[in-house]
Amino acid sequence: MKTINTFFSLFRSAIAGTEKDFTSGSVNRATFLLSVPSMLELSMEALFVVVDLLFVSSLGERAITIVGIVNSVIIIFHSIAMGLSIAATAVISRRVGEQRPREAGQAAVQAMYLGISIALVFSILSVWFSRNILQLAGADAALLTEGHLFSRIMFGSIVLMILRVLMNGVFRGAGNAAMAMRTLLLSNAINAVLCAVLIFGLGPAPALGLTGAAIATAVANLAGVSYQCWYFSRTESRVLIGKAQLLPAWAVIKRLFKLAASGTVQYLVPSSSRFLMIIIVSRLGESALAGYIVANRIIMFTVLPAWGIANAAGVLTGQNLGAGQPERAEQSVWKTGAFNMCFLGSIALVLLCFGESVVHLFTCETAVAQNATLYLRYMAIAYFFFGYTMVISRSLNAAGAVHLVTLLYVLMFYITQLPLAYLLGIRASWGPQGIFIAILLSELVLATACIIVFRRGAWKKIKV
Repeated sequence: MKTINTFFSLFRSAIAGTEKDFTSGSVNRATFLLSVPSMLELSMEALFVVVDLLFVSSLGERAITIVGIVNSVIIIFHSIAMGLSIAATAVISRRVGEQRPREAGQAAVQAMYLGISIALVFSILSVWFSRNILQLAGADAALLTEGHLFSRIMFGSIVLMILRVLMNGVFRGAGNAAMAMRTLLLSNAINAVLCAVLIFGLGPAPALGLTGAAIATAVANLAGVSYQCWYFSRTESRVLIGKAQLLPAWAVIKRLFKLAASGTVQYLVPSSSRFLMIIIVSRLGESALAGYIVANRIIMFTVLPAWGIANAAGVLTGQNLGAGQPERAEQSVWKTGAFNMCFLGSIALVLLCFGESVVHLFTCETAVAQNATLYLRYMAIAYFFFGYTMVISRSLNAAGAVHLVTLLYVLMFYITQLPLAYLLGIRASWGPQGIFIAILLSELVLATACIIVFRRGAWKKIKV
């Protein structure tokens, strides 16, 4: 009974986000307090994906394909947001660990300046060239006509998505993972309600179909950013902002830009790889492509909470390195990795047993369901390796070894995954199975390389 009470007490503390200094005390306690809100945060992020898919899938296979193509491009821009988030988390967590709240505040403000500038440029360019982007992804004339307005709205809201992800990186660096969780909870609730209303035309609202889904996503992101700005200006105490912090600090911007550039390239590698993979899979027909897209959405939903656990490891690494405790940082990584592996292992068992039933929630097309189920079975095997891969990559990023993680991703995607997928799936005529085998093998390569690099320990000496 005492153990249960202790668990729920810790759970309430994690949700409330009352504890933000993780440089002392139990590593297990710190891991739990950071992991719970991070898992819930990214579960909410995953629901963004699943809610859209559930509603859009009712509009037919063509709608699924349009959303899949557009989101494969959005993921590329999401890489920019994640690069900025990595930079903000790394610098701010280090300053918080060093007990320098004003320098942490300065880094947060400069990150926002950088994020807004970059986001506006890419949002404008993507809207202007939206039709060309869809054509490059292989959309035919009918898909272009049906998905043009949807793509323009989604690309136009990129600026909001980038700001939301960046601000959550600031909160995580400050140790306030609970705030990032609450932001996604608010955004997701708005997205779910508006999707139902605007796609199908509930009440006085007209049925807008795909366009309604895009509007719902844009409004949800706007609400999230507004809430973040309100909270940050009123209550955040470990990241102090005064008039001095609001002035442009070019040295800090340069440092953040350098980290963000490496982080963006790091995320562009897998996201651009997924875009290229869609081009490869599309050569096998619409059913293979739709099955791949459906399975990827399910994988994103199941894996994103595990990235929340990995985010916790990153914050622990950054704060403990800032406090001059590299051994505690390493201990945090191994313990968090074990926890993550157990979590993903349980998800893998569920997918192996019930993957086909899960797929049928999203599509009734037999060929689509068969391809999606096959992909899930291969990826379920890789889940047992994801745990440490995610945690180690996030921890290396927080330590400032962003370029090293980027090289590991290049090894996985461009040297292993894409060439193998083309050779096995297209040239060897193995079809979807050959592509799925290539993806599984690339995950095993990344897991092995991550563990080898982390054990060498050079990341402990990097200055941020």
